Amino acid sequence: MASGKFIVGACECAPELVAPSREWDALCREVSREAPDVFLLNEMPFGAWIASQPVFSESVWNKSCQTHATGLARLAELGPSVIGGSRPALLGGKRVNQGFVWTGKEGLTGCHTKQFFPDEEGYYEARWFQAGPREFHVTAAGALRVGFLICTELMFNERARHYGRMGADVILVPRAVGKESLPRWLVAARMAAIVSGCYVVSSNRVGTDSSGQTFGGSGWIINPFGDVVAETSTQTPVVFHEIDTELVRGAQVTYPCYVKE
Repeated sequence: MASGKFIVGACECAPELVAPSREWDALCREVSREAPDVFLLNEMPFGAWIASQPVFSESVWNKSCQTHATGLARLAELGPSVIGGSRPALLGGKRVNQGFVWTGKEGLTGCHTKQFFPDEEGYYEARWFQAGPREFHVTAAGALRVGFLICTELMFNERARHYGRMGADVILVPRAVGKESLPRWLVAARMAAIVSGCYVVSSNRVGTDSSGQTFGGSGWIINPFGDVVAETSTQTPVVFHEIDTELVRGAQVTYPCYVKE
């Protein structure tokens, strides 16, 4: 297990981010200035939010995959040692929303597939994606151990608790959610930290996209006791915080983490 202090970062990004672009360059400047150990992009950060459409389109899917491939090829421009996020991908013949970890040394590694999908206005994900292997593994992210809960997965607290028992340091939560529901998402993120004893780092889209769908922003860094220690805003779209894995180890042997089921 990692031991020590590390800098992590979260963000709220433009709703149809592409690289290169003015928005991408501004993000790179902000992140490179701090050069965190781990930085989290939001859920499927590049291009349009394809799941806003109620009917699957292969051409839209292919365009999203290509836009992500172009953006992901430029991740080194951001500057951190480790970058997390998610992307559309084909895996075993299935269309998946795949969590990834990128490092300068090893490149992009797919490490989790989103399992739970809403099916409602603006979020017809069940029509666009399929669940890959039902695995919630802890993954190496440099010296840290991380687990993924991609957006809706955050609502399933037993998964966060599982990561804590597996010795994760940080739970990465890339999101694409609206403004009205933000209070519920924050409750879920704080509870994930409390029941796991992990830090929770979450990033989101912000603003209105070309289809008229509005995303709420609010990226968070939450400590193992459920306290929000950093939060993004329009004025501060990228935030950083020093985390201490000794705090994680202590939280994971105290209430409620130690309670047996």
